[in-house]
Amino acid sequence: MNDTVLRETIAEARTVAGRGRFWTGLLGAGFVIGLTGPFGTYDTLPPLARIGYWLVVVSLTFWLGHLVSFAVATWAEDRGLGSPASIGIGAVAASVPVTAFLAGLHATIFAASFWADVLRLFPYVAVIAVGVAAFSEALAAREVTPVHSVPEPAEPAWLDQLPAHLGRNLILLQAQDHYVRAVTDRGETLIRAGMEDAANALGDFGVRIHRSWWVARGAVRAYRYRKGAPVVVLRNGLELPVGRTYRRSARKMLG
Repeated sequence: MNDTVLRETIAEARTVAGRGRFWTGLLGAGFVIGLTGPFGTYDTLPPLARIGYWLVVVSLTFWLGHLVSFAVATWAEDRGLGSPASIGIGAVAASVPVTAFLAGLHATIFAASFWADVLRLFPYVAVIAVGVAAFSEALAAREVTPVHSVPEPAEPAWLDQLPAHLGRNLILLQAQDHYVRAVTDRGETLIRAGMEDAANALGDFGVRIHRSWWVARGAVRAYRYRKGAPVVVLRNGLELPVGRTYRRSARKMLG
């Protein structure tokens, strides 16, 4: 895991933890599960202990599973694997530590066999993890955010590299080996530059949305989801993918 994945995972944890409805739902789920007492806990634990047990289990397994899943899915997408495959891989990967945690807990409290519990629980945990991940992405996919027009910052000096006949109304950049393909409202050209250097030089004039794409703020009409993956919709109708590691910065920049 690189620093970008770690930073994004920490930022995701802070975002989720700041949602009041999330805590209400999580603790409510733990309470309801505690009342029903699945996996033999109804008969082996008294009511208050059973509810407390499941509140702890639901809370800890959610955080462990969600953050591991998010980190692994981000890592996979950063290497070119798209959605929903990256989401599925993240969910299955998260099932391993969650299963180990549950088996260890059962071994401590109920004197159960650790490895027997691992083999018994893993299929259930994997199915639940994939279902939760798919449900979370489905909720996110309902979001369509229009991007309102905002005053653009002063033109950066980087635009001087554009040929005169293309004007200075830069729309997007696309990484192509040691070049970037610069597209304006009059055409396109190749400029010898790295995407990271170009994005840094352009500053607040636009935002990098993917390891291969940068867009000008004034060229973006909306942020939406298509087939479970986020995209930005440009004013010319073009849709470009938003990489997982760039989602937070893209939405912040685009307002």
